Order: sequence, then C-alpha cells, then structure tokens
Amino acid sequence: MFADMVTSFGLPLTGYAALAPVGILLVGLFWGLFADYLPGRKHANKVSAAVGFVCATLAAGTSSLIEPGTQLFGGRFWYTFDARFAAVVICVLVALWCLWTLDSGVGRTREAVSLVMAATIGAVLAVAATDIIALILVIELASMPSYILIGYRRYRVRGLEAALKYFLLSVMSTLIMIYGFSFLVGLSAGTSFAAMSENLSATDAPLIFVAFGLVLLGLFAKLSVAPFHWWAPDAYEGSEPWTLAFVSVIPKVAITLVMLRLVFTVAESVPLLSVLIALMAILSLVVGSFAALKKNDIRRMMAYSGIVNGGYVLIALTVLSSGGQYVPDAFNAAIFFVVSYAIATMGVLLITAHEGGRVSDLNGLSERNPFMAWSLAILVLSMIGLPPFLGFFAKLNLFLVAIAAGQIELVVLAVVVAAVSAFYYLRLVRAAFFGKAQKDDAATDTEVPDDLNSDASTTDFSAPDLSTGESPKSEQDKIAAVEPSAVELADRTEKSPYSLSGNIAIALIVLAIVVMGILYQPTMSLLIGG
Repeated sequence: MFADMVTSFGLPLTGYAALAPVGILLVGLFWGLFADYLPGRKHANKVSAAVGFVCATLAAGTSSLIEPGTQLFGGRFWYTFDARFAAVVICVLVALWCLWTLDSGVGRTREAVSLVMAATIGAVLAVAATDIIALILVIELASMPSYILIGYRRYRVRGLEAALKYFLLSVMSTLIMIYGFSFLVGLSAGTSFAAMSENLSATDAPLIFVAFGLVLLGLFAKLSVAPFHWWAPDAYEGSEPWTLAFVSVIPKVAITLVMLRLVFTVAESVPLLSVLIALMAILSLVVGSFAALKKNDIRRMMAYSGIVNGGYVLIALTVLSSGGQYVPDAFNAAIFFVVSYAIATMGVLLITAHEGGRVSDLNGLSERNPFMAWSLAILVLSMIGLPPFLGFFAKLNLFLVAIAAGQIELVVLAVVVAAVSAFYYLRLVRAAFFGKAQKDDAATDTEVPDDLNSDASTTDFSAPDLSTGESPKSEQDKIAAVEPSAVELADRTEKSPYSLSGNIAIALIVLAIVVMGILYQPTMSLLIGG
C-alpha cells in the first residue's frame, strides 16, 4: 500500500547511504558522552551543544537527500516522502534545541545533549520503520532517554517523581502494544507491514480488532490522548521546561507518523476502527480543552494542550481509517498539523525555560524583554490558529479534508474547541503584556554548578555515639544538616539565563512559524512530493 505513496526523485542518497543521518547523530551522541576526554573539555557543555547543533543540522541536510523509495535491511525501513519530511523536521528541531542549550543550558548539560541525540536516532528511524520488531526497538530508543531527561536533576524531587510516572506509564503502554503486536504477527504470519496488509483481511475480524486495539491503546498512551492522558500533566509539571521542550515534541512527531502508517496499513481489515478513533478524538478534544482553562502552571497547561492537539490528529486518523479517496490527504494533513504544533510548542517551552513555569512568571515580560514577549505572542497566535501563521493553515487543511470526507460533526466540535483554547493560550499573552512585573526570587538566580555529581551538602553522616544515640555534630552542623546545600538550591532552579544563542534559536522558531505559514503551499509540496 505504501508503494502508491512513493515517487522517486533520483536524489543521491540510496541504499545504506540513507543511514548517513544516523551516523552523523551518533557523532553528537558520543561527543556528549566523552566530552571530558575530548578537545574543549574545559567548556565541555558548550562544546557538546555546539557539536550537537552541527550534527543535527548536517543530519537534517542529509535526510533531505534521501531518495524516496529507499529500503534498508530487507524492507524493514522504507523512506517515503512523508518519512523524509518528518526526519528533516525532527533533526531541525533538535538542532534548534541544541543551539538554545549552547549558552542558555544550566549546569551539566553535555549528557543531556547525548541523550537527545540518542532519542533523535530512534525518532528518525521510527518514521521509516515498516517492520514490527524494528518498530518496537526504535520507539523504545526514542522514548527511553526521555525518562532521564525529565528527572535530569537529582535534587529535584518533583522531576524524579515525574520521571518515575513517565517510566511506569511507558513500560505499561509498551507491554500492551507488544501484546497486541504478538497477535498481529500470528494472524498475518509475518512481522512486516506488507504481510499485515496482505494477510489480515482473510482472518477473524473480531480478533484483529482486539489485537490492533491493544496496539493503538499503547500508542495512544504514548501520544497522551484521552482517556490515557492521566500521566502527562504530572510528568510535564515536574519537568524542567528546557528538557520538556524536547520530550514533549520529538517523540510525538515520531509516534504520530508511526500511528498513521499502522492505521493506513490495516484499516481495511479492522471493522469499526474509525468509530473507535472518532470517540477518542471527541474525548481528547473535550477533556483537554476544558481541563486547561484554569491551569496556572504553563507546563501543565501545555500537557492538556497536547491532549487537544492529539485530538486534532485523531480527526485525520478517523478519515484515514474510513478509507476512500481522501486517505492520502488526511495522511499529509495530520503530519503537517503535528509539525506545526511541535514547532510552536518548542518555542513556548523554551521561553518558559527563561521566565519560569507559572503563568504569573510571565508578568511584565514585555518590559523586561520585548523580543521574547512578541515571540511568545506569535507562537501563541499560531497555536490558536490565526492567519497568516503556520497553525492556521495546518488546522484549515485538516478541517477541509475532514469536511470533504464527511466528518462534519468532528470539525464543528474542533472549531468550538479551538475557540475555547484561545482563552487559556491568551492568558500567556495577557500576562506578558498586561501583567504586573514581580521581583525575582533570589533563589532562582543561583548559578548552577557544572558538576552536579559532587555532593556539596554539609550534612554529616558520621556514626552516632552508642552511649547517647546522637551523631558527634556541633550545633552548627545540626542546623546545616537540615538546610539545603548550595548545589541543591542551584539544582532546583528552573530558570535559564538569556543568551545570544538562545535568542537566535527562538527567533528561528518564530521565523519558521511565519515563513512556513506564508509559504504554506510550497511547504506542503515538500511533504507530498509535488
């Protein structure tokens, strides 16, 4: 079925040369891991981020040169136009994240860069995977580094709690997904998507529905659509905004394309699939939009925003699962929409990383930093869906496809939800331009030490005196034992300093929102191969 969507361009990278982006990203991964032993080790964090930026940029360039139709490892990976487009977008977003981290990252960030490179490799391979075993492996490679990134600061209890919740959810969803895949492998007598497409239609329909339902349940949980969203608000709120800017964006782009490909493959063999997906879309749109209205933590708000945007993707997935002439249009509309959402979300969260995690932290931003205030406004307006920004055209294209396919009720609900979402999105703009500025908390300005592995705590863990049962401490030691150390206080900070590289990264994100919106048709042509 994918052959109908593939047209050759005759570009230079074919065969195993298509693995060039993965090889380049591996350089960034190993540089971050061994930065202490490589040139520039005195400034290992900055050098690692710079190397990550260069590697991700080169990976984006080489990904764009992969010839559509290229197959690797016996067809287990198949690069179509949509896979190539998604791989380029993923690498570009990672390059912008590394550019921001170059001078705005706080503390020891070189391992974070290597983790991001590892997850990016998994995401780039996941969007091209057409084999169940390969797909499971690369999805986990894209997901596992996120556990560490969410709990990256060992003194942040909320981050560790959020990482544990995300880990447990991810493990559970992966097991459910693999359980469903095991049935599909048995029913189709193969692990490839082609085998599922050819053989599932001749088997028992109810069992296929159950098996594929389990697969979708696992993917829905990873995409955080309702009612499998319960983990996302807590995990997002416990994360640092600069790590969340990656964790909430890149894996979702990859999972969305994986889900689209799977549904595209088995839709004809699974009865009532479109009904199930439509119900999930309705639930996600309603729950996400109304739950976000009164949230004062930006990260928690963005978690519910992600649920809503997952609902928009499910509208396209409903059209896709129904079959018919609008399947290719729905496929491309979903990818284009998730890309627009990913770009804007990364920009908002990187600004949040500078200012703080609560809406009130944005108060007076237009006075402190007009550039960031106007950047935030453009990003928010794009997420609401106002022209001429990218978000407007992404939503319009998706709605038009759904209307043409007869999903008018879902589109009406989506328009109402878009109006509701304007209320909580515009709270950010109101705080930035009309909120009263507050004095900064001195604790948030503490410089984060580079080596967070050293224990600077003054707590004395000497053995207690057996006769008295008390530790041999002075009164001053006892006071110090209950007070957080300088490293611990620094490790708890959630604000990153402004920097030239950070400003450039955010400016490029805003520029992409504007330019891709104005040049919507040429951008769409890159996706569909026109």
